[in-house]
Amino acid sequence: MMSGTAYRVAALIFSVFVASLSAQQPGSSPTNQASGQRAGGSPPGPQTTEPPADATTSNKIVLKVGTQSVTQGDMDFLIRSLDPQTRRALAQQGLRALVDRYVLTLVLAQEAASKHLDDNVDFRRQLAAQRDRMLATAEYQNLARQVKITPEEISQYYAAHGADFDEIKARQIVVRTKPPNAKEGTPGLTPEEGRVRVEGIKKALASGADPKQVAKDFGVPNQVLVDAEPRPIRQSPSLPDLQKETFKLKNGEFTATQEVGGTLALLQVVSRNRVEVKDASQEIENTLRQQRLDAEIAELKNKSNVWIDEGYFKVASTPGANPPQSNPPAKP
Repeated sequence: MMSGTAYRVAALIFSVFVASLSAQQPGSSPTNQASGQRAGGSPPGPQTTEPPADATTSNKIVLKVGTQSVTQGDMDFLIRSLDPQTRRALAQQGLRALVDRYVLTLVLAQEAASKHLDDNVDFRRQLAAQRDRMLATAEYQNLARQVKITPEEISQYYAAHGADFDEIKARQIVVRTKPPNAKEGTPGLTPEEGRVRVEGIKKALASGADPKQVAKDFGVPNQVLVDAEPRPIRQSPSLPDLQKETFKLKNGEFTATQEVGGTLALLQVVSRNRVEVKDASQEIENTLRQQRLDAEIAELKNKSNVWIDEGYFKVASTPGANPPQSNPPAKP
């Protein structure tokens, strides 16, 4: 088994090696890793983990580094604690990729512990901050497990927010343009040619022509795009203006042509409908669950004795600059 000091040091170092392992997974990026988390930095929701091995298997020693032994239970726990992306990388690369890094982690941790690097003030602060994050995540997951959303609550939300589930199917038309003084061979049409092409497309579609034939007749690779099949657009306050406009139009009508990033763009409304409650139930449940969690967390915060030094926190300090002077807390 690991000593407490070595384990704490190893845990901090190991996180760096796990990050490098995850980074080797194709498509790895901060955006991908953040997906599934709610904006605002809330701790992740509850995760499903495999059940631990039985006691006999769990206590089996599978690794030794110096005088330190690591059991299968120790390794199983570390693997279960990894994020899904890193676990997928392990599934492809095998556990050998993990153990090679972990051995190096333990070697460095043992050496650091022998030099009492864990007595460093910054190290202890980092360890305390990590503990706080883990505890916060554990409590967030505990609160999430207690939230129960009933079918009645889902139906009530749907009835009160029906317009949020309106959906438009719209055909996108995009014409790439180029400035009048563009070099020869620059892809795109001049703004005048582009508007003529847009009007021709609109006229053809309004006449009832087959959209696939219109796309074929007017489309130019890398210059003119006409969607043969419409795209769904869900009602949302965050929609771009061009998409918001579609909800004010009738079927068959076109939005105004807009100049967007060197293109002429517009949409044609093809159809509209409202997503049924059975198809929206999971989304509604997630929304209600998050609202309930936010309310419970806000209540916890209100119950806590929080004091903030406004003199310190009102100014954002730059790296390396002296922090603003703090004011002593007021007496309760």
